[in-house]
Amino acid sequence: MAKSLLIVCALFLAVVASVTAAPTPKKQLSFNLCKKNDPNLDKCLKTSIQSVIPDLAEGYPKLRIPAIEPFELPSLEIDQGKGSSKSVSIDLKLKDVKIMGLTSTVIDSLKFDVDNYKLNGKIGFTKPLEITGQYTVNGKVLVLPITGNGPCTLVLQDPVLELKEVSGSPSQKNGKTFVQIKKFELRLVSIKKLSVKLENLFNGNKQLGDSMNSILNENWEVLLEELKPAFEEAVGAIAQDIVNKALQKTAYSDIFPL
Repeated sequence: MAKSLLIVCALFLAVVASVTAAPTPKKQLSFNLCKKNDPNLDKCLKTSIQSVIPDLAEGYPKLRIPAIEPFELPSLEIDQGKGSSKSVSIDLKLKDVKIMGLTSTVIDSLKFDVDNYKLNGKIGFTKPLEITGQYTVNGKVLVLPITGNGPCTLVLQDPVLELKEVSGSPSQKNGKTFVQIKKFELRLVSIKKLSVKLENLFNGNKQLGDSMNSILNENWEVLLEELKPAFEEAVGAIAQDIVNKALQKTAYSDIFPL
């Protein structure tokens, strides 16, 4: 579930990196630059980034920022044993993944350490995040076996994510400082509800499939504890890659002018 949240973090970092790039052909992006010595730098950045997130629905090709409404992933895998739950142990593979609702991102807090290339903050959403795709699953839930493949839908209600630390390392190129992200640590702080629908469980046995979907939804908190660490690990690498591609295009001094 945390994959959608990780991606949002990557996208708003990529927005910061895009402040000096040309706008997309379809839409003008309006982003207010924030000066490095501004005593209200964090507030300025929070306001500027928040204002441009809805305009990224179609992406930003010049910086290789993908469309975020929906955001698409070719595949995602979750291995057994990475979660803390002893009641759920599953191998879950997703492909053709689409995430809806990322343009509803709300930046609750944001703090930049410009000189040390660090960032932390907190993010919420005004709409549910809906994740669809094709799944394959094997494992157990509350000692019951689970197996199947087919369409799936996951819906996250009111998720909140904390960016514990996003940190980068500087390098020099053509007399300018560029930064690449080396650490991307974030945690899902809270979620009101996780809804799950896995179609075609147990080779299409409707009775068994409906029963297992009911068990998953009744025990969504246990399921989330199993899935969350693997999602964070797998998509953290994707998020970091998105940000670094954007940062390759823009010098750090251009992002934070004096």
